[in-house]
Amino acid sequence: MRPYIFSVKIRGVVVRAEPSWLFLVLLVAWSLAVGFFPDAEAGLSTQTYIAMAILAVAGLTFSIVAHELSHTFVGRAFGLPIHHVTLFLFGGAAELEEEPDRPLVELVMALAGPVMSLFLALIFSSAAGWPGLQESWQPLALVLSYLGLINLILALFNMVPAFPLDGGRVLRAILWMFGASQRQATRIASLAGEVFAVFLMVNGVLVLLLAVSAAGLWWILIGFFLRSAARSARLQLETRLALRELRVADLIRPGLETVDARASVEDFIREKLVFHHRDWCPVVDQGRLIGGAGVLEAEAVPREDRLLRRVGEIAVKPLAGQVIDALAKGDTALRRMQHHHLDRLYVVDGDRLAGVLMAADLVAYAQMKHRFEDAGMS
Repeated sequence: MRPYIFSVKIRGVVVRAEPSWLFLVLLVAWSLAVGFFPDAEAGLSTQTYIAMAILAVAGLTFSIVAHELSHTFVGRAFGLPIHHVTLFLFGGAAELEEEPDRPLVELVMALAGPVMSLFLALIFSSAAGWPGLQESWQPLALVLSYLGLINLILALFNMVPAFPLDGGRVLRAILWMFGASQRQATRIASLAGEVFAVFLMVNGVLVLLLAVSAAGLWWILIGFFLRSAARSARLQLETRLALRELRVADLIRPGLETVDARASVEDFIREKLVFHHRDWCPVVDQGRLIGGAGVLEAEAVPREDRLLRRVGEIAVKPLAGQVIDALAKGDTALRRMQHHHLDRLYVVDGDRLAGVLMAADLVAYAQMKHRFEDAGMS
């Protein structure tokens, strides 16, 4: 399980933050308290600047969560299963468990976030310009003005037509609407994302060298992240499309090797782990799945007990979601692995183990299939 510094549920959606989010919060708060706010309004106390920074960071967190929840609730209205919003070093993301199956759904969902950010920019800016606030609560007006500006920047930056930014999803939806396949549209949009990422990294290097500003390092990091995200999103979609028409039973490796639950740990070590060079095996009892056992479980048994202990006693039970029916679709298996962060699934036919499906096998199959499709050989 991944560690999260906080997790709250909003209308059935879990909003959570990775530890890297704390680094972003501290960095933004520090830059506001010692730079942005003192430059904008000199003469205030240090405590006031700190309070302003804390309030601004809270408003920024609210703004990013509202942006991502807009994507989430629109997607759910169209029937997409979205249960998590995650905050991390570079902002936030609504975690789609499956891609939209129609371009219109993609378009509306992609636009929902920037529209929310523009709405918040208008609300914060209008509140900051209220005469009564300007006269008696100038520090608060400055914080609201900052939040109006940051939401405007958030909306505009996200509308850059570079996948996986919202603008890249809009570009993909438009291409898809006008005749491109989902895969072709994704390739074009993700290529635009990679080009934009390189542009950010080059600009970051120039800022570092010419302006000697640490902001350049931030642009380089964002560029690296976007480039990686664009490639990853393209690979994930191509993998899902390749697996969509296959059953799980078609994807499991032939020649499954198992170990009987009644075998001794000593025999398991000698015959499976050593002689057959296995580091892990599924454990069965008359064909029925018990769990899995490997080197770590065997090593945990004292040497003098290995002849008497049975493999079924040390087998690790399947984790949540780790068992899947042999007739399930291949892309369902992939989503299951991604959702539960699993590297393998137990495949069952009724109550009997039919095989083991590895995440690496799914990706390798999709890559090979598309390689020959692109070469016109399939």
